[in-house]
Amino acid sequence: MAIVPIYAGEQMLISADPAKGHVHIEMSSTGYRERYVSLYVERAEELQEIIDALVRAKQHLTD
Repeated sequence: MAIVPIYAGEQMLISADPAKGHVHIEMSSTGYRERYVSLYVERAEELQEIIDALVRAKQHLTD
C-alpha cells in the first residue's frame, strides 16, 4: 500500500502509511537553515490526544 497524503501546508506535512500502521507529521522551520521535526504516531489513542489538544488550542485563538 502507498503512503496516503492527508495535508500539505507551507510548514507541515501529514501523511498516513497503512502498511506500517502510522501517521507521519513533519514540521519545518523557516529561515536561512530550515530544520525539520518528524513525529510518527502509531496508536489511535495518541493521535486522538493530539487532535483534542489542537482543538483546545484553537479555542484559545477564537475566544
